[in-house]
Amino acid sequence: MNLHARPALFLWILLLFISGGIVANMTMTTDLTALLPRSADHRQELLVSQLRDGVAARLILIGLSGADGEALAQASRTIARKLRDTGLFASVNNGDPADFTVIREVLMRHRYLLSAAVTPEHFSSTALREALERQLQFLASPAGALMKAALPSDPTGELPHILAAFTPGEGPSMHQGVWFSRDGTRALLVAETSAPGFALDQQESAVQAVRTAFASAGLPEQAHLVMTGPGVFAVESRATIQRDSWRLSVIAITVVTVLLFMVYRSATPLLLSLLPVLTGLLVGVAAVQTWFGFVHGITLGFGATLIGEAVDYPAYVFTQGIAGERLQQTLSRVWPTLKLAVLTTVFGAVSLLFSSITGLAQLGVLAFVGVLVAGFVTRWILPALPPGIIRSAPHQLLPVTWLSALASANRVRWIVWVAALLALATLAVRHEDIWDNDLANLSPIASPSKSLDEQLRKDLGAPDVRYVLIIEGSSKEEVLQRSESSELPLRRLVDDGLLAGFDLPSLYLPSDTSQRKRQAALPPSDVLAASLVDAVKGLPFRAGLFEPFLHDVEMARTSPLIDIVNLQQTPFFLKIRSLLIRTGDAWSGLVPLRHVTSPAALADRLAREAGPGLTFLDLKSEAGRLVNGYRHESLRLTALGVVAMAILLWWGLRDTAMVSRVMLPPLLAILFVVTLLTVIGERLSLFHLVSLLLVLGIGLNYALFFNRPFANEEEKRRTWLSLTVCMLATLSAFGALAFSRTPVLHAIGLTVGLGAAGSLLIAAILGQQRVSQ
Repeated sequence: MNLHARPALFLWILLLFISGGIVANMTMTTDLTALLPRSADHRQELLVSQLRDGVAARLILIGLSGADGEALAQASRTIARKLRDTGLFASVNNGDPADFTVIREVLMRHRYLLSAAVTPEHFSSTALREALERQLQFLASPAGALMKAALPSDPTGELPHILAAFTPGEGPSMHQGVWFSRDGTRALLVAETSAPGFALDQQESAVQAVRTAFASAGLPEQAHLVMTGPGVFAVESRATIQRDSWRLSVIAITVVTVLLFMVYRSATPLLLSLLPVLTGLLVGVAAVQTWFGFVHGITLGFGATLIGEAVDYPAYVFTQGIAGERLQQTLSRVWPTLKLAVLTTVFGAVSLLFSSITGLAQLGVLAFVGVLVAGFVTRWILPALPPGIIRSAPHQLLPVTWLSALASANRVRWIVWVAALLALATLAVRHEDIWDNDLANLSPIASPSKSLDEQLRKDLGAPDVRYVLIIEGSSKEEVLQRSESSELPLRRLVDDGLLAGFDLPSLYLPSDTSQRKRQAALPPSDVLAASLVDAVKGLPFRAGLFEPFLHDVEMARTSPLIDIVNLQQTPFFLKIRSLLIRTGDAWSGLVPLRHVTSPAALADRLAREAGPGLTFLDLKSEAGRLVNGYRHESLRLTALGVVAMAILLWWGLRDTAMVSRVMLPPLLAILFVVTLLTVIGERLSLFHLVSLLLVLGIGLNYALFFNRPFANEEEKRRTWLSLTVCMLATLSAFGALAFSRTPVLHAIGLTVGLGAAGSLLIAAILGQQRVSQ
């Protein structure tokens, strides 16, 4: 070991020690929304907050089938009780009337502030008389026994009125005292987890708790449990990706290891080849943790892919070696070109550092630091480690004459340019088919699972959540008042057939102003008693029967106003929390719209008739707009990265013609890959875009080595061997991913595999190999 190597080794060991300590204590998150932009408009912030913390993201829909109705109903009650006991769920509902006792008590306590029917005229002797006559009719009906118990305290029927307002849509069917599907074959439950929907570890615990409760519910073996919901799908997605990643990684690593061992014919260079990429990954992850305070699992996976290019760096060195030559001597020949390869990738990653998208910014830090460190290890650490000498030249196992044939095909270069023009024309014609803005298409969840989720939501009477109104205000009170004032225009829209129904936050929690008006409408006890005496004349009610009614009205006149916490023991607490949202200092109300028949006509009517602070929103389109904005920003930053690469290449090569020969192959390969994917119907997502960055880095490496001057024919042959080995290793790794059923992995594998192969082929056809005389 020479004296110059010692500082490098010391720095390397110090980096490993510090980075290892940081990574050992890093914060890993799987919350998908942690990857979203640090800044967005209010609607996007609201959308993101609901993805992260919204009640809808916490819901698990549960279905039980495969047994008779009585057994399923009993199992539903057992499972609900056991899930509540776990402490993992904020609420578990199955429609059991036994749970209605607490609900009834809460609603009865606050009924005069909740009921929109409460007006001064509501307690006149005439109105009371009409209410009592209706009660007599109810008492004579089959449901009379149920009404009889509530009659002394609620002769005006406020509780039924409130319940009718609280359940404006079609609710689930009731069988055996619990919720069932329409056909009576599946018992239904709805559980809200305490943890956010994308806190996957906690969601996985909740899903497992449901499975455990089902297993101990005493159902026959043929009974079947189904679950859907954002958290369930997120857990399934992670498991699917992990299974695919593990299986395909084993295949890829095995193939690459066998390939390199057949070329090197020694385990030593094979093991040494791992040091640059492993060191780069470790230090890169530590840099992300230090910069952002957390590392996302997807960032780690993508980052490992991006700096996977660094696996090629040792391959360029070891395949260039001559038997008996010191590794330092080999590097002195290869390093000028390899240095440019490293720096172009680093400069490309710099542009990502400025992204407002947290995920891309994390990728930029990881790629920037990781590739830079991998280059450092290749240049300064590998020569300092034993044996330090190339004991045997790489085995000429792989034929490289195919590259020679391509490099000699000067007369067919026009084919590349014609193909490029055709590709540009194709993209110009089909430009609307290039990008995929639908987030649902990125989901690895199978179609049957999506269909099951739709069916469960339909059975539960859940509204279509695509179309909503957003009510904005500076305070909760302002939002609730605007919600109340929008009820009449919305009812007119229902009458006109533009939608089937809606859900307002003010239906469940009236504004303070409305509550005070209702309190003011409650008459003093002596006035109410006199009106009641007139109302009961000639009716078969015994004296003193309605004393509880008089008492409750008097109590309500001076009771505190209702807030969200007063509904905490009811399922309506879940509803109001999902419809009334605080984001920072602002408040928003969500109004789900059911069965919208004409979105354009509805939006036009709302713009003309609704009051201030109301915005009609198509959540699917808004999500697409969000993704579209991310993509435009990513494209701008990628373009800046390409410009930075070109400037760096000109600085290193000092030859404009050479820069164009190096830049064109990967850029043309990207053009051809995008065209091919568009033609076969594969729309591009952000995953494809990030993968194209890797194609650019790999393609530049190929072009740099293809266009470097060679000392002799033997060095040219070794370079072609290097390029062949690197391309086959890339195809092995990413080709395996292309066969994945997971959209993320499939997108990466297909894009990088095609792009790497295309880059090398085009570099061979367009390149100029110069052998020194």
